[in-house]
Amino acid sequence: MFRLIYRQLLYEPMRMGLTVIAIAAVVAVILILEGFNEGIIEQLRYAVTDRDADLIVTQAGVSNMIATRSSLRQFSRRDVEAIEGVAVAHPLTGIPVIYEQGGLRTPIFLWIFDERGGPREFVAGNNIQNPRDIVIDHSLAKKYALQVGDPLVVSDFEFRVSGIANAAAAFFTSFAFASYDDLIDFYFESDIAGDISTLPLVSFLLVKLEPGVDRSVVAEGIEAGVNDADVFFPEVLAEQDAELGRTFFGPIMQLLISVGYLIGVLVTAIIMFAAVNVRRHEFGVLKALGFSHLFLSASVVVEALVYALAAIPIGIALASLVSQLIEVLMPLYLILPTEAGPVLRTATACIVFAVVGALVPIRLIRRVDPSVVFRS
Repeated sequence: MFRLIYRQLLYEPMRMGLTVIAIAAVVAVILILEGFNEGIIEQLRYAVTDRDADLIVTQAGVSNMIATRSSLRQFSRRDVEAIEGVAVAHPLTGIPVIYEQGGLRTPIFLWIFDERGGPREFVAGNNIQNPRDIVIDHSLAKKYALQVGDPLVVSDFEFRVSGIANAAAAFFTSFAFASYDDLIDFYFESDIAGDISTLPLVSFLLVKLEPGVDRSVVAEGIEAGVNDADVFFPEVLAEQDAELGRTFFGPIMQLLISVGYLIGVLVTAIIMFAAVNVRRHEFGVLKALGFSHLFLSASVVVEALVYALAAIPIGIALASLVSQLIEVLMPLYLILPTEAGPVLRTATACIVFAVVGALVPIRLIRRVDPSVVFRS
């Protein structure tokens, strides 16, 4: 069987190449969709873990950092720092705002921080050093052609771009970072809201612990000592934000990925149907020579598996290339097509739809009459 398939593939290398490329393209599309879904989840995790804290304190009842409003009392920091084992509690405030330029509006999540909670990686420029400095994400800078030193007007309050951060976005929203020195001025001078009492002064506390203390013990102490606050390990809060992303985007992404799998089955079925239909004369000769229907059907399935196994690495490489191109053109999005989970799922699906697609034209082989082959 394998010798027969090998000779068949050598006899029509062009058809084999085109078939492999077609299946690889389907694999690449599925991997990009899988990678896009993974990227959404990872960005939500990074939004929490990049804040660099041992513990994170939120308003009581708030269990997410992104897409959830949290407002702590101004004296919460003092109360938390009074707990044994806490070295310092850094305030962090999150404010959703709209940036407008040239009639185009873009939502931004503005992080206000003092020493911790700011940007981790820079593409250009520096961290905040002067009043009204602001650090923006690379995606926002690219979208509006902003550079270090340019003004950035948010709700009629003018900042100056001091730095451009890398990978500072989540929930399809770019992050920006400003200091607490500008927070009150921003509230009073901007048109963000009519009543300043409705705006948060402290959303979260990023807790750094003294060396050698048990995080669980300190967390229990904060829960007991600060009644109107909840305490989370960063990794736990990050996973809850990731679950929020799955809840919002999981159903639609799974639908798109399922459509990709269906397309894979259809593509393979069409290709194998055309291949078997063209080779009906050949199958008739083989039947006349004594080859069974089961043998010929198995050879078609194995041939489809060969195409799939050849297409998988090509599809992975193509998906990686396309995802890098997308991130360059639209850095707001993170696409992770080469993660172990998506690759394993897609490779398995590719093998399955190769087998299913190969079963479609088997009926043609059964209907081939060997006697017809030898008629003039």
